[in-house]
Amino acid sequence: MKLALALVLVATWAHAEQHPRATEVLVVKRAGVTAYEEVSEEFGERCRVRARVISFADEKLDPSRISPNALVVTIGQEALDALTGGAGAHARLIPTMAFFTGGLAGPPATPHPELIFRVLTTARKDVQTIAAIYGPRADATIEEARAAATKMGLNLVAARVSDGPGAVRALHRLVDGPGRAHVQAIWLPGDTDVVTPQVFQYALRLQLELGVPVAAATRQQVHSGALLAVDFAPRAAGRAAADIANRILEGLDAAESRELEVRGGARITVNAQAARRLGADTPSLSRMGATIE
Repeated sequence: MKLALALVLVATWAHAEQHPRATEVLVVKRAGVTAYEEVSEEFGERCRVRARVISFADEKLDPSRISPNALVVTIGQEALDALTGGAGAHARLIPTMAFFTGGLAGPPATPHPELIFRVLTTARKDVQTIAAIYGPRADATIEEARAAATKMGLNLVAARVSDGPGAVRALHRLVDGPGRAHVQAIWLPGDTDVVTPQVFQYALRLQLELGVPVAAATRQQVHSGALLAVDFAPRAAGRAAADIANRILEGLDAAESRELEVRGGARITVNAQAARRLGADTPSLSRMGATIE
């Protein structure tokens, strides 16, 4: 009996050491990004304890400002990378609006590729081959996208690149080069490693000059000229992150938290001017729930 009790006490101590109770709740984000501010505001309103916000600008985030026992909500890929790149252990990290999460529990950053492809093929019925570029950390996402494309009878031609200049060259080769794949659409996933502003501008140029529609990753990119995007509203991400945080604060492990019904809350945004120029089927998109702006 004493031995059994001792083993229980050791196991309990080991679990407490692995996941110590959070001493404070932090929100870490880059300053001056409207979407990040919306996530932070919504999280602050719904989290059961008051959260401290750490914003950083062009200077590197100093991990020493964060207690190792803090429950940390990171907003954006930059904040998450700063706290997972050897900065030290934390009780919990809840990533939001980050494409690469390393398996950490958090709201999904993007909808399933199948939904994105369904929106594309609704906008333009002639879409059969879709070009995409992606970086070294997006292999799993592209495999998921290939499976979705095959299921739908589409051809996804994806090029793995290491940086932005490589992405521009790959897009040229796939869409406008001598050996082009005769694509009918371009998909730019939320891979911030390689989808730089220069890559986005080059994709817009291809859309304008060749009439190849661009499916982007965010509503903001639609406002900048892309035909469409399927994403999650920032406030929805803030609500989902607060739900995870509240469960952890109640003593639940992140892995035991219930499945979040976030994928059903995706929004579809369509650029009205681009839709007219490209002959997109806006009535069908509207029936899907798209917002034409």
